[in-house]
Amino acid sequence: MRREVKRTRARLAALAVVVIGIPVVVGMATTATAAVATSHASVPRVTEFPSLHQVTSQIAAAEKTAKPPSTAKPSISTLANGGDFGMQKAGHCAAPGTNASSVNVASCTFGDKSAKETLVLTGDSRAQMWLDAFETVATGAHVRLILLAKSGCPSPLATYRINNDGTFSNAPWSACSKWHNFVIKTIGALKPQVVVVSSEESLALANPVHYALPAEEEQDTLAFLKALPSQSKAVVLGDFPEPGSTSSPTLCLSKGPSSLLACSFTPSKDVDLNNGAAQSAATADSAGFINQTPWLCASTCPAIIDGIIPYTIDGYHIDNTYTLHLVGVLWASLEPYLTAP
Repeated sequence: MRREVKRTRARLAALAVVVIGIPVVVGMATTATAAVATSHASVPRVTEFPSLHQVTSQIAAAEKTAKPPSTAKPSISTLANGGDFGMQKAGHCAAPGTNASSVNVASCTFGDKSAKETLVLTGDSRAQMWLDAFETVATGAHVRLILLAKSGCPSPLATYRINNDGTFSNAPWSACSKWHNFVIKTIGALKPQVVVVSSEESLALANPVHYALPAEEEQDTLAFLKALPSQSKAVVLGDFPEPGSTSSPTLCLSKGPSSLLACSFTPSKDVDLNNGAAQSAATADSAGFINQTPWLCASTCPAIIDGIIPYTIDGYHIDNTYTLHLVGVLWASLEPYLTAP
């Protein structure tokens, strides 16, 4: 997908102006989503969350639902103000800024911190958005989770353009390259059982300035995977159907449509191209690959699924409420790698 990604707080504030008088407000979820509110004081069970079959059934039902619900969550106003993004459970794990090239690993350790088995979640803001869901899985599976994520700096090894909270310049981003070195060195020292890679697959490259073609994406992704310890099982979390700001279903909802179907969108072919490149890289390195598309879409991608608005207002991320809805699906996808000998 060739586009300039804008995710600044100023942009979100501007979008918030649009949503005055919205009809969709915070409300109670349906029975299937009630597990999202489960207390994490006790170890969560996978059966408390919807299965993939249940989620795909919810999506199929949503594709046929035209009448807007009286309530949905999170609220449009929360999303418009940049709320309900991942990292709600980040605690002292500070998100590295534009010029940062490392983090405090101890502060970014979650799940069962005393566990022998370690899972590293690495990438850019796509990894950050999944933190709370991964933390829930790690706690329930008694796995130590470490987050190594820098917003705007994808995992594939390449020279990227500077990305300052969604605003690009054409200069090479040295802090991103240094971050890659830090991540590879840290993972090499940790030697985790599993490394999950979750990052943007539309790569804004420098020298020369361009967006990576699928062949470049495959090459750069493979380079990162090959830099990981041989004893670690790598898993690539593929791209998800991304509407972007121009066709954001959440922004569409804020305008009070008479039919929800008007806010659905059809997945772009770029998603298939990006996922094809990422999956080819994973296959070449004997790594795993997880396809997120069925978690959000069937023939179309609905604006509300089982009472949940799944996308952030800018359309570039899945919101935190929906990632938590997917905990059971996520666990089922990760379990073969976490339990493999």
